[in-house]
Amino acid sequence: MELFVSNAVVHELERDLISADGAQAAVLVQLAWHLRQRDCARALLLAGQAEALLGKDDESRRLWARILLLQAECKLLFVEFNRAEALLAQAIRVFTELQDSLGLGDAYSLQAQILTDQGFLEQSPASFDLARQAYQQAGEILRADIIEARYLVSLVFNDPQAIAAQLAQRFPEDKDYPAALAAYIATAYGLVAALTNSPSRAIQSTLRAYSAALDCGLLRLAIISANNIANAFESLEDLDLAMEWLERGLSLARSAGWPSSVGFCLMLAGDLLQQLDRRQEARTCLEEGMQLLAKQTGLRNYALGLQAFGRLELAAGHFLASLQFYTQLEAHPLSSTAPDQMMLAWSGQASALFRLGQLSAAHDKAQAALVLARKYNSVDMQVKILRVLAEMHLSPELAPPAEMLESNASLHYLMQALQLLESKTNYALSSELLAEVAKAYAASGDFAAAYRYGAQASEVYKSNHSAALERRALAMQIHHDLERARAETENHRQVALTLKETSATLETLGVIGREITASLDKNAVFATLFRHVNELLDARCFLVFMLQEDILTMAFSRENGVAVDFPPLTLDHPQSHFARVARTRKEILVHLEAEHDDPNHVLGTLDTHSLLFAPLLVGDRLLGVMSIQTPSLYAYGERESSIFLTLCAYGAIALDNAAAYAQAERAQAQADQALRHLRQTQSELIQHEKMASLGALVAGMAHELNTPIGCSVLVASTIKEQTGYFLEQVKSNTAKRRDVEEYCRNADESADLLSSCLDKAVHLISSFKKIAVDQTSDQRRVFDLRKECEDVVLMLSSQLRSSGHHLHLEVPKGLKMDSYPGPFSQVLSNLIINAMVHGLDGRTNGQIYLSCELRDTQSLRLLCRDNGQGIPSENLDRVFAPFFTTRLGQGGSGLGLHISYNIIHSVLGGSISVSSPTDQGACFEVILPLVAPELREVERG
Repeated sequence: MELFVSNAVVHELERDLISADGAQAAVLVQLAWHLRQRDCARALLLAGQAEALLGKDDESRRLWARILLLQAECKLLFVEFNRAEALLAQAIRVFTELQDSLGLGDAYSLQAQILTDQGFLEQSPASFDLARQAYQQAGEILRADIIEARYLVSLVFNDPQAIAAQLAQRFPEDKDYPAALAAYIATAYGLVAALTNSPSRAIQSTLRAYSAALDCGLLRLAIISANNIANAFESLEDLDLAMEWLERGLSLARSAGWPSSVGFCLMLAGDLLQQLDRRQEARTCLEEGMQLLAKQTGLRNYALGLQAFGRLELAAGHFLASLQFYTQLEAHPLSSTAPDQMMLAWSGQASALFRLGQLSAAHDKAQAALVLARKYNSVDMQVKILRVLAEMHLSPELAPPAEMLESNASLHYLMQALQLLESKTNYALSSELLAEVAKAYAASGDFAAAYRYGAQASEVYKSNHSAALERRALAMQIHHDLERARAETENHRQVALTLKETSATLETLGVIGREITASLDKNAVFATLFRHVNELLDARCFLVFMLQEDILTMAFSRENGVAVDFPPLTLDHPQSHFARVARTRKEILVHLEAEHDDPNHVLGTLDTHSLLFAPLLVGDRLLGVMSIQTPSLYAYGERESSIFLTLCAYGAIALDNAAAYAQAERAQAQADQALRHLRQTQSELIQHEKMASLGALVAGMAHELNTPIGCSVLVASTIKEQTGYFLEQVKSNTAKRRDVEEYCRNADESADLLSSCLDKAVHLISSFKKIAVDQTSDQRRVFDLRKECEDVVLMLSSQLRSSGHHLHLEVPKGLKMDSYPGPFSQVLSNLIINAMVHGLDGRTNGQIYLSCELRDTQSLRLLCRDNGQGIPSENLDRVFAPFFTTRLGQGGSGLGLHISYNIIHSVLGGSISVSSPTDQGACFEVILPLVAPELREVERG
């Protein structure tokens, strides 16, 4: 599938869609792909229709991935970055599975655009490289060239001179290139010319880019080109033409409905209106633009809006507001990597601070901007800042610079600006600058120098005025050439339209066909057919009968715009034209004389004399019959029949699609209902399994507590008995010293034993509480792995003893995890219980080994193995499946290992696998990160 095609190819695809049958899904996807910028809404609609027709084979998956890529690009155009990235990730995964290098190249190409639009300029080169490599692997030389040209366009602003050299070497300007590649190459040349002060060349190159972009469906690039042409005319001082091209770009952007593009165009329009001293209109444009760019505050377009607002407020005398905008521009994320942006921010702050009377702060900002402008050899910015510094130093509050060579600081900076312009061959002297130098010399008392520079200022003014007239003449010439080219284009278009009307009338119905076939609701299809039939033909009566089990039933009818009822018809009806068309599957044209009686006329309906009938066919399948009729005599001829048959073809396809979609919706609704029921049942079973697991934990806990509590009861009863006996001796005065000592010794020993038993019970209850709370919640915390394992083993110790099995714990001390202890302990208990119930079933003195080791600095390996009967090889691939158990009807739900698998993958962020070597039992290997991912990251992954 091509990356971009011409408008003529798109029209051919439209015609192919009408005649497509078995390959309709592929044609739908191809057409939708090439409409992705031409018409986002229709592209998404066609993609949805295609998706409903796809199967499960590799080619269908490849088409589905292409649909995902199309959807991602549309989301990007509407500034839905998160959704675009998610769809793109899906497409990359499918293309990778299919080893589709071409698809991967297109995906990485879009990824580079997404990163660029989000302002991640340092990350986009990697995506450009991946796209280039994928295209080269696929043998797609043209696509590889396009991605290289796009990459050069992205670098122009950093170093236009270097990019100009690369362009000349890689893509010579005098060669012919395919339209899409030519559009990007011409864009790069136009930007280089604009940034190196060659506006006429910039216009010529960008016009080629604009034309090529429109022809191959690169609407976004066409909008950018229109704006670049406007900027070039602005530099030629033809603000009228500049505004015309800005309006052209804005019109394209509004028709597309892309908020980012509309906002960018409004920013440029606001800036230009400000120069025309139409400040209120400028403010309106800028405010609307900033509102549309509210989701893109970190991108370059938003930074351009901050610049424009800063200039507007400065010109309006709102210096504090201007300072705030320029301060926001300095803090913008791109300013640290875009020197031109930072220069504008600092110089703008300097101008605002100076007018607010903060001379010291203004001077510091101006000096910082000057250093940056010199570093990046920005002549215009240096001159601008030097003139601002000269104006600042007219105030006696500022100390003169240490390296001052002139009689005063103001003259020092003005002469630096003048010498800089004189040293550059591509820059003309400014009469305003020369006048300022003359004024400064006069203020210092050097009237000879003042006269000399004043005279030079007058000469430069005349020269610049002539140059301005030349630029204006150049702009007029370019405008004339544009108008002539536009007139020639319009003439060619009129000739083409005439040829089209005389040689192929059906082609004029393409747009109508797209609208008819765009709907998936049969009533909407009928309404659209009726509307277009009335626009093109004399159809006072419009009837559609649909075939249902060999009966033709009225589906839609209008007589003079009013619905009427007609009885059903059998296919063997002897007189009905509808039945005859259904039997023969051929159209019928009937002309009745004014006095002729029609035997098929239904009483109470319109008396018609021109009647046209045609079958609604999809391949060899008859869907129904459509008819138009009118009281006019001989209203239908060859042209009308051709148009009507074409509309019938469109209508048949649309009605078939609508029927298929309705059937698919019904099936989908049934499937959704079944899936909801299945998920509810599965959720209930899983919850039951969890509660059963907790119940088993409680039972084990109760058994473990019996020993220390029973011992405590026995000790307490013994102490009571001994205390009673001792009290009797005391009351009877028969107690001896030996009796007292013996009672005290027994009481002390009993207290120690009682304390030990109660401590053990407290420890058991504490462990149980922690595990129980953990297992009923998903709280995350840092825990000691060995301690967690010991607590789980302690809870299961009664089951281990009663089964006669032994568990060997080989987990190192001090190993910390930042994870979810509850889900982890549930997995661990499930694995141990699985080993006892299944692996060691029917055996005594079984051995279970629980060991752990670090894999690297970020993950660990946990092994749970036994020396039991093992797992048959045919069951190894099914042990983690839901409801799979070898103990069906014996208390096994088949959910224990499935729950463990889900917890490990979806909560703990790890993986689990099982192996069972012959006669060596089973071994479950769990790989876990030491720091678990956030739950939402796992879900997104």
